[in-house]
Amino acid sequence: MGILRRNYKRHNVETEFYARRSSRFLPRFAIALSTVAIIFSSLTLARVFTLQREVESLEDAMRQLTTVPSPAPTNLPNTTNSNIPTLPPVVAPDSTTAPSPTRTLPPGKFVRSALNNQGQVELLQVNRIPYQDNVVNVQMRIRALKLNIPMSEYIDLSNTTARNPTTNETYKVISGESTGVVSLGAMQSANQPAVDAYVWLQVPMQVNVIDIYIPNTEPFENVPIAG
Repeated sequence: MGILRRNYKRHNVETEFYARRSSRFLPRFAIALSTVAIIFSSLTLARVFTLQREVESLEDAMRQLTTVPSPAPTNLPNTTNSNIPTLPPVVAPDSTTAPSPTRTLPPGKFVRSALNNQGQVELLQVNRIPYQDNVVNVQMRIRALKLNIPMSEYIDLSNTTARNPTTNETYKVISGESTGVVSLGAMQSANQPAVDAYVWLQVPMQVNVIDIYIPNTEPFENVPIAG
């Protein structure tokens, strides 16, 4: 009986030893498995994140390829802006509505080309108006010399000036006293090869000779003023 009792105790000791070893091994094994699971989870998440970024980059590239860029807006001029200068109206004076002026200058002496030889201006008379102090009336004849002249080719008589050849004093048109704009193209459209026009200049009484500058026309020099 004593032997059996000793063997039984030994058996209990070994069982306890193995139980202790098992109790220490299982937690370590569980920790190892958890660590491995965490590592695989981290790798899986990293791979999923990388794939997601690649998919997003691919979608952005596809959108850029399929998107048609809209044309850049252009800054159109504001046609209603009051600061934009506008051309004056072009007219063709009807020379048949008024008698031709009496010529006081020699024929052919005061003839100048206009608008790059597309037209011609001839002074007919330059005289003072009775009972109008310091006012000189300049009568002229404008001719179209070429065919198919554009409407934009015109002479604005309201911008005519005169100059004293001795003192270089400048004289301007009296406001509202001129034929205005004469278009060579409008003359041709109206079958008018020539029209008569006029302009009034503010010239002092003591001046008897002036230089006359008509826009887009060669200058007239030393023009005598008739009394």
